[in-house]
Amino acid sequence: MFETEITQNRFLLGYCQNLVSDLPDERLTEQPLPNVNHPAWILGHLANTFDVVSGMLGGEKKLDALWNEKFGRTSKCAAARSDYPSKEELLGKLLERAQAFHIMAAGLSQEKLNEPNPNPRMKDAMPRTEDLVAFLLTGHFATHLGQLSAWRRMIGLPPLF
Repeated sequence: MFETEITQNRFLLGYCQNLVSDLPDERLTEQPLPNVNHPAWILGHLANTFDVVSGMLGGEKKLDALWNEKFGRTSKCAAARSDYPSKEELLGKLLERAQAFHIMAAGLSQEKLNEPNPNPRMKDAMPRTEDLVAFLLTGHFATHLGQLSAWRRMIGLPPLF
C-alpha cells in the first residue's frame, strides 16, 4: 500500500537533505521575516508529524513530549539556536521517523485505511485514514519543503529545484 506516495516521499526526503546540506548549523533558526518557519522547526516538525500520526494509527511513537512541544502543530519558532537540536540530530530523527512511517503505512490494512481520519482538524477535507496517510507522505511534506526553499531565497541562497 502507498507505493507511489512512499516513492514520492523518498524523493522529497532527498530534496530536503539537499536543501539543508549547505546550511551551517548556526543559521538554522534565522527568521528573515516575522513568523517565517525556519529550517530547525521545519525539520523537527516533519519528524514529529510522522511520529505523532504513527502513534495515532497504532505504530510506535518514539519522540518525547518535549519534541512535540517544540515541533507540534501549535508550536512557534524560537529564535535561539540553543533551543533546538543540531542539524545532524534533526535530519537523523526525520529520516528515522519517515522510514518507520513508510513501513507502518505500507502495512496498514484496507479496513484500517477506511476508518475515519483520527485527526479531527482534517476530518472534513480528508475523511478517511487513507486520505491522511497519503497527504502526510506528499502534500504536507512538500508544503514544508516549499517553505524551506523560500527561506533559502530570503537569506540569499539560490533555489535548488
